[in-house]
Amino acid sequence: MKYLVLILAVFLLLGSPTLAQETVPPPEAIENLPGFVMAGKPVVCGPIKEVMDKVKEFGELPAAAWIDAAQGNNVMFYINENTGTTTVVEMVGEVMCIISQGRGGAVVSIPEKIKGLPIKHLTF
Repeated sequence: MKYLVLILAVFLLLGSPTLAQETVPPPEAIENLPGFVMAGKPVVCGPIKEVMDKVKEFGELPAAAWIDAAQGNNVMFYINENTGTTTVVEMVGEVMCIISQGRGGAVVSIPEKIKGLPIKHLTF
């Protein structure tokens, strides 16, 4: 745990919060969604190699990847199925940002009867 705190402190010093903040859409973008609010979530960004080295230290492997619809950035989800640790990262230019880290993660399989359906049928 003490190493995790040290790692996060280093990323805070090396990160580029200004770069991450530039990608947040303006509040007007959600005005057609009643009840929605724009959350200012801080993210930690650093050099791609150093961020990936830390993901590997936790023994996490890639489980999913996609292109962010709003910004066009690569987003990856990593998980260690044995320990349950997870990390979601987003590549923003020449840096990689840690969007979320967690514990208690599990791989959820998609039931056979819904495989192949468009994703819009699986969301609210």
